[in-house]
Amino acid sequence: MLKSILLLFLTFLAVPATAQEVYRFGDDVYMAGDNVTLTGEGVDDVFVAGNTVVVSAPVGGSAHAGGRSVSISAPVGQNLYAAGMNVNVAGSIGGDAQLIGDTVLVGEAVQGDLRVAAQRVEVNGAVGDSALIGAENILLTTQIAGDASFATDNITFGEGARIDGTLFLYSEDPDDIIVPASVISADRIERHSIDEFDARADANGGATLDRSRYGWGSWLVGKISSILILTAMATALAALAPVFLMALRSRTLETPVRALWMGFLSISALAGSLFLFAMTGIGLLLVPASIVLAVLLGIAGYVIGTYILGVGVLGVANRPLPETLAERAIAALVGAVAISVLALIPYIGWIATLAVAVTGAGALIIRWFAPGFHTEVR
Repeated sequence: MLKSILLLFLTFLAVPATAQEVYRFGDDVYMAGDNVTLTGEGVDDVFVAGNTVVVSAPVGGSAHAGGRSVSISAPVGQNLYAAGMNVNVAGSIGGDAQLIGDTVLVGEAVQGDLRVAAQRVEVNGAVGDSALIGAENILLTTQIAGDASFATDNITFGEGARIDGTLFLYSEDPDDIIVPASVISADRIERHSIDEFDARADANGGATLDRSRYGWGSWLVGKISSILILTAMATALAALAPVFLMALRSRTLETPVRALWMGFLSISALAGSLFLFAMTGIGLLLVPASIVLAVLLGIAGYVIGTYILGVGVLGVANRPLPETLAERAIAALVGAVAISVLALIPYIGWIATLAVAVTGAGALIIRWFAPGFHTEVR
């Protein structure tokens, strides 16, 4: 499977890049290039990537756009996801809008939620639900029908600005921000320190960090749960393929540096290939597969590396190699506990954890493909 993907990858490298590549699948459109413009009749979903991106054809479904400069000048029926240095939304959005950039301009109505992360944001189109915005400078000149969560130190309100829900302000000095009564009454304003802002929160009901969720009790429960899940995955793998896993363990212990190196190369190649796929235009369809394969290889390496680590720890304790299912489960549990403890070490814990996962992935690649540099494969 992987060999076929690598061959396909090399084939796409030979395809010359053009100014704009377009691929249509049903009513969906995939576009990539330097200067990319979608015009003409309406489409369902659109996926666009380029240096300069312009969407001026109506989109009935959702729009996904990324580039240095992104302009949405036609209506989008459902959700909009856009990222770029400059993002300009000049068409109405029927659902939610999630925007990331240096400068983000919203000039038309967003029927659902608006979520923005930028350096400068201007909201000149009405928001039908709630808004969650984190930016250094915010300008609001229109209505927000729901709640508004603003993380900023500088905010300006135009004459038509109005917030119908609750305003949650997050700032270094929240009390210094002046909000006119014409925008919202003082009793519907909640002021918080910027440290309390949680960008992952639901746009409705404020974005205040819920610290009660991060207490010792919840941390311990989460840690134990992750250990048990990892143990179950490693045990299942050892039960389904004991001989295969034993061979991986032996090969890894023989050449741990080689396994680490091959794992690093394999995951890097899969993750990095998405940029080259996108450059070919039609190869944009393979980007999800590239991401999925990289994630799956990383997860498999993490589980394999955990089991190998557990067997190694038991070996240091003069315990025999696991042969029964119960012994393999104990090895998996020891490995899961060991890698969890490693992850807690300040500064170097995450490096050790990553090394275990990458080494496990490398052992898998070596076992399947036996790659080598100036070596003879037997």
